[in-house]
Amino acid sequence: MTATDRNRELTSERFAYNRCTACGSVFLCDVPDDLSRYYAGDYHGFGADGTPEWQQNPTLLEVERFRAQLLRKHVEPGSLIDIGAGAGAFAAAAVAVGFDVAAIEMDRRCCDYMRASLGVEAVCSDDPIAALRPMAPARVITMWHSLEHLRTPAEMLSAVADRLEPGGVLALGVPNPHSLQFRLLGKRWAHLDAPRHLCLMPEDALVSRLQTLGLRRLAAMTGDPFGLICSVHGWTYALRRRPARRESPASTIHAGRLLTRALAPIEHPRRLGPALTLLAVKDAG
Repeated sequence: MTATDRNRELTSERFAYNRCTACGSVFLCDVPDDLSRYYAGDYHGFGADGTPEWQQNPTLLEVERFRAQLLRKHVEPGSLIDIGAGAGAFAAAAVAVGFDVAAIEMDRRCCDYMRASLGVEAVCSDDPIAALRPMAPARVITMWHSLEHLRTPAEMLSAVADRLEPGGVLALGVPNPHSLQFRLLGKRWAHLDAPRHLCLMPEDALVSRLQTLGLRRLAAMTGDPFGLICSVHGWTYALRRRPARRESPASTIHAGRLLTRALAPIEHPRRLGPALTLLAVKDAG
């Protein structure tokens, strides 16, 4: 399958994706040497006053509160490392429920904001594996939709498993290549996000890999608040010819919401929604 950069239109190039016949992962065949140019522009939104846009986004605040509370159901507060932290929306929610948060993020402006305004120690690096390895073991490590951006996701998971305390929890959010949306939409699926998404691993492949690293599945879902946002987003973008050009009209968003609502009973019991949230715990032994 070949896809273009429908989401941002930073290039007219076409990108080839294949699916692994063994594990079902979907991967970009020829990863560009310089990925940074596909992140050009205001990838993490900040307002004119220097504050991140998430602070004025009630929907996103609800997503991050849900994630923080989900972790609190499974693990007591302690040290938490958020990899690919962006402008700190989840870091702020985790601090609010008692976690001692450190972050790894490649965007310097985001790191400066987290240090100055959230009191979060942020490591600025575009190599999260190298940044994670010297850090102290953590009770929780989170990767909210950052694993799919990495060239070596299996190596990243190994580094995460090594840095988790026994009994510690890994929380992952990833696009779901086994989703109903991807099956129906193919190259028009917003969460393929060529060429920024390099490898999309399905739940079974993730669980199998984590088991070899001494982690077992604790919880998995696609109907959480962010999963529902991704569902509306996926249908809305697919209904538009050039979604990067302007905001979606209200009628198209309404159609996306109707499709999300209608398909929820089919998607979420079988975890076929477009975004998977997965929690895994490291064996105490």
